[in-house]
Amino acid sequence: MLGRVRLTMTVTNVAVVAVVVVALLITAFFVAQRVITRNADRELINIAESVQQTAGRSGFGASGNRGSPFFRPPGRSDDAVRVDLREFGRRDPPVEFAVFTPDGETVLAFLELPDNLPLNDDVQRALDGERQISTVDVDGAPLRVVSQPITDREGAVIAVVQVAESRQAQDQIVNTLRNVLIAVGGGGLVFAGVVGYVLTGRSMRPVNIAFERQKAFVADAAHELRTPLAIISANAEALEMDDSSLREADRELLSGIRTESSYLAALVTKLLDMAKLDFEDDRLHGEVDLARTVTDACAAMSVIAEARGITLEAPTADGPLAIRGDQVLVRLIVLSLLDNAIKYNSENGTVSVELDSTGSTASVRIRDTGPGIPQEHLGRVFDRFYRVDKARSRQTGGAGLGLAIARRAAEVIQGQLDLASKAGSGTVATVRFERLSPTG
Repeated sequence: MLGRVRLTMTVTNVAVVAVVVVALLITAFFVAQRVITRNADRELINIAESVQQTAGRSGFGASGNRGSPFFRPPGRSDDAVRVDLREFGRRDPPVEFAVFTPDGETVLAFLELPDNLPLNDDVQRALDGERQISTVDVDGAPLRVVSQPITDREGAVIAVVQVAESRQAQDQIVNTLRNVLIAVGGGGLVFAGVVGYVLTGRSMRPVNIAFERQKAFVADAAHELRTPLAIISANAEALEMDDSSLREADRELLSGIRTESSYLAALVTKLLDMAKLDFEDDRLHGEVDLARTVTDACAAMSVIAEARGITLEAPTADGPLAIRGDQVLVRLIVLSLLDNAIKYNSENGTVSVELDSTGSTASVRIRDTGPGIPQEHLGRVFDRFYRVDKARSRQTGGAGLGLAIARRAAEVIQGQLDLASKAGSGTVATVRFERLSPTG
C-alpha cells in the first residue's frame, strides 16, 4: 500500500515539475525563435536600407538581366560607375535582389529565383512608402523577402528593391534548438522522477516504520485475542448446557456473553484478515475457476441465508470460467459480499448471484432486495468501520469491515469492485476479474 502511495506522490511531484518545465521550455523556444527571426530580418532590412541610401544620394536608374545585378546613377551609361548590388549582400546564405519601377514593372530580376514571387501586394504597399516583410515558399523552401521603398532627395518613391534570403539556415537553427530543449527537458524529467522517487522513499521511511508496526500490532493483537475469546465462548456454552443450577437471570447473562464473544470473535477474524491484506501490495496470480468458487461460496452461505429467511439464488454455469487471481482472495471477496447482502437485506428478501464474461473480463454480480444505501453514504461504504445504520449493523453483527476487506482483496489481485445502490431499491455489488483463455 505504501509503495503505491510513494509512487503516487512521485508521479504527482513529477507532473507538477513537468508542467513548470514544459511551460518554461515552450516560452524559451518561442522567445529564441522570435529573436532569431528578428535578427535575420534586421540584417535583410539593413541591406535594403543600404541600397536605398546609395540610390537616394545619386538618383536611381536600374537595369540588368540574368547577369550581375546592378544599378547606375541617372545620366551615366558606362559600366565604370555602376553599383554592384552584390556589394550589399556578400554573405552566406546568398542574398537575391529584384527592382521594380513606380508602375510595378520588373527592371531587375532575381538571379536564382522565379521572376514573379506571389508578392504583388507587398510591392504595391512598398510603392506607397511602407516597407513589407513576408515569407513565401519556393520549391518547398521558405524564403524571407523584404520589400524596401527607394526614395529620391525629395522623398518621392522612385522604385522598390526586394531583398530575398533563404530561411533554411534559420529553420535549421530553430529545429536544432527545439530538439535540444526536448532532449534537455525529457532528461530533466527523468532525473527529477528518479530523484523524487528516492527522496520520497527517504521521507516516507518513518511513516513506513510506523505503519508496519501498526499492522504488526493489529495482527498480533487479533491473533492473541482469538484464544481467550474461544475459551470464554466455550465456557459459556458449557454452563448453558448444564443449566440445572442456573437462575433465569444467569441464563440471560450467559446468552449475552456468548453473543458478545461471538461478535468479538468475528471482529477479530476480520481484523486479522484486514491486517494480512495490508501487508500485501500484490499476490502471485494463478488460474482460478470463478464459476466453481462462486458456487461453493453460495453453498457455504445458503445455511446462513436460510436461517435469516433470505432466498439465495446461486448462478448456473455451463463450465469453468478461468480468471487470473488467487483462490483464497477470490473466495474471500465473494463470501464478504454475500455476507453483506444477506445481513442487510429486507425480511424474506432475495440475494441473486450472476456470472458474466465479456471479452477479457469475467464478473460476479450480487444483487439484494434490501433497503439500499442513500447516495450520501455510497461514497464511504468502503471505508473501514464505516456503517450506514449503526444500530442495525450492531444487531446483525456488522463491524463495517466486510466491504473494506472485499475491496482491499480485489486490489491485491488487481480486480475491480463497484457498488451501485439507492435508497429503497436494493444494492448491486459487481466485482470484475481478468479472464483467462481456455488454454490459460
